[in-house]
Amino acid sequence: GIAAQQAAQAAARLAAQGEASVPDGLAEGGLRVDGNSLSAGWLNAQAPQQTQANGRTTVAIRQTGDRAILNWESFNVGHHTTVEFQQQPDWAVLNRVNDPQARPSRIQGQIKADGTVLIANRNGVVFSGSSQVDTRNLVAAAARIGDEQFRNNGLYSAQVNGQPQPVFTDALGKVEVQAGARIATRQPVSVTQGGGYVLLLGHEVENAGSIATPRGQAQLAAGDSFAIRKGVGTDANTFSTTRGNEIAPRFVPDSTAGLVRNSGLIVASEGDITLAGRTVRQDGVALATTTVNARGTVHLLNSAADAKGRVATGREAVTAVLIDADDRFSALDSQRDVLMADSARLDRLRTQATPGVFDNLSRQQDRRDLSRVEIVSGGDVQFEGGSLVLATGGQVAASAARRVLVANEARLDVAGAVGVSVAMASNNVQVNIQGNEQRDAPLNRDTGKLNNANVWIDRRRLSYVPAKPGVYDSDRYYTAGGLLEVGGYLGNQPHGIGEWLAQGGTVSLGAAEVVTQRGAAINLSGGSIDVRTGYLNQSWLKGSDGRLYRLDKAPADMVFEGVYRGFEDAHARWGRKTTGYFYNPLIGPQRLLENGYTVGRDAGRLVVSAPTAVLEGEVEATVFRGPRQTQARSAAQDGYAQSQLAVARAGTLALRRMGGVGVDGAFDTRVRIGEVADVADALASDPAAALPAERIGTAFLDAARLSGFGLGGLEIVANGEVRIERALRLADGGRLEIVAPTARIEADVSARAGSIVVGNIAPVATTSSPSLGTLLVREDGSSSFVLAQGARLDLRGAWSNQQREGGDVDGEASTAFVDGGSLSVRMTHGSIALERGSVVDVSSGATLA
Repeated sequence: GIAAQQAAQAAARLAAQGEASVPDGLAEGGLRVDGNSLSAGWLNAQAPQQTQANGRTTVAIRQTGDRAILNWESFNVGHHTTVEFQQQPDWAVLNRVNDPQARPSRIQGQIKADGTVLIANRNGVVFSGSSQVDTRNLVAAAARIGDEQFRNNGLYSAQVNGQPQPVFTDALGKVEVQAGARIATRQPVSVTQGGGYVLLLGHEVENAGSIATPRGQAQLAAGDSFAIRKGVGTDANTFSTTRGNEIAPRFVPDSTAGLVRNSGLIVASEGDITLAGRTVRQDGVALATTTVNARGTVHLLNSAADAKGRVATGREAVTAVLIDADDRFSALDSQRDVLMADSARLDRLRTQATPGVFDNLSRQQDRRDLSRVEIVSGGDVQFEGGSLVLATGGQVAASAARRVLVANEARLDVAGAVGVSVAMASNNVQVNIQGNEQRDAPLNRDTGKLNNANVWIDRRRLSYVPAKPGVYDSDRYYTAGGLLEVGGYLGNQPHGIGEWLAQGGTVSLGAAEVVTQRGAAINLSGGSIDVRTGYLNQSWLKGSDGRLYRLDKAPADMVFEGVYRGFEDAHARWGRKTTGYFYNPLIGPQRLLENGYTVGRDAGRLVVSAPTAVLEGEVEATVFRGPRQTQARSAAQDGYAQSQLAVARAGTLALRRMGGVGVDGAFDTRVRIGEVADVADALASDPAAALPAERIGTAFLDAARLSGFGLGGLEIVANGEVRIERALRLADGGRLEIVAPTARIEADVSARAGSIVVGNIAPVATTSSPSLGTLLVREDGSSSFVLAQGARLDLRGAWSNQQREGGDVDGEASTAFVDGGSLSVRMTHGSIALERGSVVDVSSGATLA
């Protein structure tokens, strides 16, 4: 998509060189200072100076104050003209155009500036295919901005009675960036410096050219007036998901404004792209990137209260947040932990905040360590056929008041990064032993013989103990024998963005109706890590029994004399006792060469939060399982923290009501898993057509299609009957959760070494408590679970034969799935019936090693 756009832009730019030019330089019809005494104004700037050289005309304007206001009768830049604003980087200049003939400004040449340039012409601004803009910040507005607003508040809304006031008003014209045009903000010179922004706003806005804002923001907004506020990281807006500015278009009654369309190329590396209006169309390429320093985001926004709103990604459109895997940049796990903790806190703040003017921003949960594509509509969200929305290992969050439609051949992709290369040495962690590390090994802590020793551990072989309130305040990680607790050292190990985003991400679709057509694809697949061949350091301890113990396996109940450093020769010399060490590499080797290998990481989640769901598209939920991934995973850890030796988990489909801080009770939905006919194909000719009446308030899923996804998790929370009528299979180790007043399983369900949980208390997360629940019962106050006659729940552990060529007998089964699974059913105010002839099999498997 990027290559196609680049080729198209180059061709369009070449063609634009031959179009007729407006007059160059300071001339009638070109750049003409406003001489009308009623509107004349030239504040904090010297008069323009024009020079000519090598066939080009340069108009230089020296700014003398931080906020300059220049009034023009016409502001047109010819093919061979360069307008240069001589200003400091933190200065801004407002160019107001008061054209008596009500003509739009045409930019066909170049504009240069070290600071911020605003062009305000209510009749419109057009950047032709030959234009080139190079500034720190650019604002092009087909609207009015007052002198007092500009001097006192700049771009940001003043507050009146707690409400933000419009910054730009009376938008009458169109801002158009034609194919071939180039608009770019300055590249920051360091990672601590922010990038610039491009803000285009008017009655209608369209970009067909090329906009680049490295570590900055590109905003296109259409409406009648506009309120603007600062985004993430500011005191007044701490819970924002936008790095840069947030904009809220406002509309007068019966307005025809609001069309925003990108058919060109917008690139914001480590930045944000925002399209906001009433009818938002992303038909081109909108590309952001993510690093450990800053995540990339894309926002496609309507007001959530605007029933006329519509957001669409068009055929062949690419909306993407990619990984910028620059090896120079890494971050500590503790930094990721802080971002995750902040996310939960900010979700609560976002939920408590009154939407007001800025109701075009999502109320869905956000993970600040992950990239994000955020889409909000007061009407419909449509992912049209052939479009791609991609956030590698990140988040796609779409919410609509009416319907979210993923059409045939549309693709939503949050698959994890594949082939992330890491060094073998990254598994090594050096630990300085003190009493804190030995707090659960008192025999050695009290002797003090291991204190101050620097030793090496292998982070893959640690034992994980999750935090427990009142016992452990944080997660703990012990060496295999329990001798040392080293959790504090793990958070200080550097990792690249590829490791952060190798896990599959999350697609959240929330609306009154969520529809995916046959041929649509939602990719949740897990990524992979390639560990390169390399050396691992090892440490050995001298036991009181005279034997050597590798630290990774040293038992806590053995008293150790110290770290082994070789044969010790102790003798007196010059009145002092000295010790010589003679190391034999065959005894307690201190380095070990290990061959490289590939590790699969967890797949992601598809969350459908809607009372009506028609899911006929494909869900890709697969994971790669490396030959070393033979251990069962810890249920308490997220995918990133899992050991490289633990098996990866396939993707999850969740049909449940979600709020701003998480789970939020249940919709009144009937769920049936069986043989279900497709109905969404009828929407191909009319995406706004109504669904069949019998499908409203339901989620009917085809069992064969669902089994083909290979899901690692299926979560169903509904305040209606949930019925499984046909055989259903989940991946090995999979989990089926049903929360409903009535649950009936009438066919076989298989999840080898997995779990099935059934209940009727729907969890509700609030800003004050994450553990409330809503009791789901029928009208008579009862509830029930039935495992019907002849139905079988197959939760057996897997059998495998490691001696056979080709490995396991049961295909994907491995030693990670040898234990039998579990069934838990708890129906409050209800009944549980396992009918005659039904079977619950939780027997164990085995492995022949």
